[in-house]
Amino acid sequence: MKKPLLSCLTLLALIMIHPAQARTPEQIHASGVLKVGVPGDYAPLAWHNPQGKLQGYDIDMAEKIAASLHLKVEYVISSWPDLSRDLAADKFDIAMGGVTATPQRAQQFALTAPVVPNGKIALANCANSATLSSLEKIDRPEVKVVVNPGGTNESFVNSHIKQAQIIRVPDNVQNLQALRDKRADIMFTDLIEGEYYQSSEPGVLCLATSTPIAGSESYKVYMVKQEDSALISGINQLLTGKTRQQLGEKWHLSQP
Repeated sequence: MKKPLLSCLTLLALIMIHPAQARTPEQIHASGVLKVGVPGDYAPLAWHNPQGKLQGYDIDMAEKIAASLHLKVEYVISSWPDLSRDLAADKFDIAMGGVTATPQRAQQFALTAPVVPNGKIALANCANSATLSSLEKIDRPEVKVVVNPGGTNESFVNSHIKQAQIIRVPDNVQNLQALRDKRADIMFTDLIEGEYYQSSEPGVLCLATSTPIAGSESYKVYMVKQEDSALISGINQLLTGKTRQQLGEKWHLSQP
């Protein structure tokens, strides 16, 4: 019984010493498929419609990127807690769908040029939004803040919310439902997502803070493994051309 255990430990050690390598451009082209990882819960960048199909700005952009490389797209559903680990493990070639540029991500991966300007805002049920118009008014013991794990929203909550009640749910879909059901008062999210839900659910979801909270300004980007410079170069070419502007107009997104 000892040999199999030792073999497993040896294999684990080898995996840790030699992490997965990004597929080379030759391997990607030989496969005929560009693998794109998305959590799939972030409108209007990448989310599932009522029929279960992925849609959004980043989904359209993924199709454009693949077409420029003469490839088909294969979507791999990940999650915000697992997205970086899955990319590092080579489960997909590019991470999309609402990735915020952060120093930690820039250190671990190669990030594209900015895709969409952004920043943290507070989204509320419209019945409560007028009374929660600042961070000071939100961070009070009687206020319930809902958040899902693994992304910059959770990091923001952990850093800034000291007195309000924090409700932790598995994913971004349940954040929004908690606001609709009034089980929570507020969630922190990105300006582009907040604007989308305010426009798509008028009278239900409202921006409590209409501009990004000071110090939270950021950009959305795409993320690949550092050694995949050819892929990042091709993506950046699309991001500096007409494609980004056309898709921005389609999905009503500001451009950097």
